[in-house]
Amino acid sequence: MSGYRITGFLRLRDVLQEIRHTCAKIVFISGGTDFINNNAGRNAELVVDLSQVADLRYIKNLGTEIRIGAGTPFACLAASPVIQEKASALAQAAGRVGSVQIRNRATIGGNIASGSPAGDSLPVLAALDAIIQTDGLNGPRQLTLAETLLGLEEKEIITEIVIPTPPEHRSAFVKIGSRSQVTIAKLSLAASITYHSSEKVIIAGKAAMGAIGRVPVCPFALQQFFSQRVVDEYFADDLAKLLIQTVDEMITGRASHPYKRAAVKGLAYDLTEALFNACK
Repeated sequence: MSGYRITGFLRLRDVLQEIRHTCAKIVFISGGTDFINNNAGRNAELVVDLSQVADLRYIKNLGTEIRIGAGTPFACLAASPVIQEKASALAQAAGRVGSVQIRNRATIGGNIASGSPAGDSLPVLAALDAIIQTDGLNGPRQLTLAETLLGLEEKEIITEIVIPTPPEHRSAFVKIGSRSQVTIAKLSLAASITYHSSEKVIIAGKAAMGAIGRVPVCPFALQQFFSQRVVDEYFADDLAKLLIQTVDEMITGRASHPYKRAAVKGLAYDLTEALFNACK
């Protein structure tokens, strides 16, 4: 790793000024929990630490949407009554990221920017149709999660995550790893639905699978499954069959295929329980 200097700022405008006026090759960190492991600073001349930028730490409930500063740690997301009520899948995922120490430092913006296929927030944000706000040399942009994961521009940072919160909306997140606690996802699943509880019908919904490809997988057949679907005794079995089909299409021939083909059945049952317990 080459030599570099680390600098931090207290205001977002100071970060953006540094971006626009330095010729140095910049690497950004927020929580910094993956910085050494990923060799992110190998060619950096300047490491900009965003962890002290207060402008990037907030959770705002605007009624029809939630706005989250990219520097908000997972511990805050997991504990937030607003996130628990209006984006429960995100609270569940945040509460299962690494250890307590990791959750206190790791941020949602850093999780997105790192782009690990096993990143717990990624399938959740895909299922919730989150919009990613960025800023940099070319000014602010609004991106989908998929666009963000394909790569940001040079000296561009994630500033905010916007999550729509329609009425009667419920969501859930489940994952499987090698351990029950402090585990990296080998397979994860998030879903977001609008549910008519008296008729036990899902009006509309979206699901996303994580740790199965470079970006969360949202097959059209899986989205159809969560549209005008009656929740009956066959729901979990039918969902399991569809998830197995998705795994077969995505990773047949890989060493992990037999394990994930079997494991995804458990995710179907876990997600069904999580969703409809939440909807009672």
